Amino acid sequence: AASISPGYTRTEMVDRFILEPIGQEKLPHWLARTPMNRLGEVTDLQGAVVYLAAEVSDFMTGHDMIIDGGYCAW
Repeated sequence: AASISPGYTRTEMVDRFILEPIGQEKLPHWLARTPMNRLGEVTDLQGAVVYLAAEVSDFMTGHDMIIDGGYCAW
């Protein structure tokens, strides 16, 4: 089995959160720790999903695809 680990990704729930006071406090910290300096978009995950669902990834196992704009690099 393989998995996808997204970083902070814009969703309806995240959009609501960043409008709240605690979200306004957290967002700059998230962006400062992300080398790409933005939240991920759901579309950023599409390539990995298609790859893992395709036959070409049949021999891949035990891998976690981290798609986080470089957040884990820090």
